[in-house]
Amino acid sequence: MLIGAGTFHDPELPDIPAVRTNLEDLRKVLTHPVHGLLEADHCQTLADPADQAAVGVALTAAVREAEDLLLVYYCGHGVLDDTGALHFALTGTNAEHVGFSAIHVDLVKRMVGSARAKARVLLLDCCFSGQAVTVMSNRRSLALGQLDLTGTYTLTSTPANSLSHAPLGARNTAFTGALLNALREPGPLTLDEIHRHIDRELVGRGFPRPQRRSVGSAGNLAVTRGPIKPPPASRPATSRSGRKPPSAAAKTGRALLAMLPLALLQGSTYAPLVPEPFLDAPRVVVGVWRDEGNRTNGPESSYNHDVITELLRLAGFKGEITFREVAREDAIRTVARKDVNIAGTLGITPSREREVDFVGPLASSRLGVLVPRGNKGIEKIGDLSWKRVCAIAGSTTVDSMMKAERRAQISVAASLDDCLASLWSGKVDAIVGDRLTLAGMQLAMQDRTKLVPGIRFGHLESTGFAIAKGNNDTCERLRVALQKYVSSQDWRERFSERLPLTKDILEALPTSEEIDEMSCRAGAAG
Repeated sequence: MLIGAGTFHDPELPDIPAVRTNLEDLRKVLTHPVHGLLEADHCQTLADPADQAAVGVALTAAVREAEDLLLVYYCGHGVLDDTGALHFALTGTNAEHVGFSAIHVDLVKRMVGSARAKARVLLLDCCFSGQAVTVMSNRRSLALGQLDLTGTYTLTSTPANSLSHAPLGARNTAFTGALLNALREPGPLTLDEIHRHIDRELVGRGFPRPQRRSVGSAGNLAVTRGPIKPPPASRPATSRSGRKPPSAAAKTGRALLAMLPLALLQGSTYAPLVPEPFLDAPRVVVGVWRDEGNRTNGPESSYNHDVITELLRLAGFKGEITFREVAREDAIRTVARKDVNIAGTLGITPSREREVDFVGPLASSRLGVLVPRGNKGIEKIGDLSWKRVCAIAGSTTVDSMMKAERRAQISVAASLDDCLASLWSGKVDAIVGDRLTLAGMQLAMQDRTKLVPGIRFGHLESTGFAIAKGNNDTCERLRVALQKYVSSQDWRERFSERLPLTKDILEALPTSEEIDEMSCRAGAAG
């Protein structure tokens, strides 16, 4: 289903003549008898829809019928209402009454997100700028964050605040033209390969660089098949009544190609082996390790026990929770092997996101230094020069410490307990770690240790809960649950106990936008 809005009644929305040919050319390539991905009757078009109902009927049919692949592509204008909410313009859209005459982005996100298709690809070709330089320009800019959809491969035609280009007189818009050229390449292409092809072409022509965000295995999804040139023997024609059932490769499900405004978004939840949605299972296994930041309860601490228990409850889990103690440095492998369903909390890093999905952040903090309470010789980062400091294995602390003070003598221990033993025996002068954990240790031993107030270094590191890649529905439910938890009084009470310093607790508290941005994006790195 190809939906494109290229002509508009409202003079505030300039026409985009290339939209119709974009739709024609994309349908031709995607249904090509040799290298196309779709059967012809699985790819329909809707040009210049007049109102919301027309798009709603098309979207509903595509979402309902897609089994293997749901492909959504749109081109047109993106408009914002008075509250800043993104809408997709239709032929009858009135720029002064956007909410009543255009398609709200949340509606599209909910419909695509509810599809049962194993793979979902959302494509958008539009501009971000408000300057009337090309026929795709619009006076209102796009809030890219509103386009985030869990379980998608995202490819935008330009960075934020840049123009998408529709050269006057050209058959296609610049971005869709590059997309078509990529799809016409010989042999199958994955979404990541298509992104690289488009990037080379647009940058080479002086256009803005397209941006992409990949989730799970979406970047490995091939959207073409076979060589571009037909083989000598053409494919035999068969009547509709007597044709053989389509192959698994050909029967990719109904495609909705809905040209939506201001960016090209490609979203897919494709994963050959999708983990079971454990939130509906009778039992969940949680990987935990001793939380040195809350020593009174051991493994059953605010991080490992209470928070995960509340998170699962808010996500609708009603079964039994089994806590399994794992080594912190083995946590990612344990989740990836599916020995546990969820583990936390861990720093959210690009390397880890290549192996697992994260739901987070639960909290964020910078690195700090813990010393014996009577120590007055370590007050700033330079005081660690030639000092012996202890960091735990499996953390990102060591690299950050080496960058902050190269002359510090770093020893690596298996746990913070081991670091504490070294501190009391005089083998090290200080312990280095995230300030959140160290503040918890100080809380547990108020008269013995001190979190140095004047030392905070490294990037703000966010921690979250790891789950196996590909379980997008579960990740989405946990993301919503985490937002509820972070906005609750429970979060504030638990972290105010640990973080008496106002600056630390303000840094620790994540925003709803940060949770949306960082959750469920495994594979985005690189």
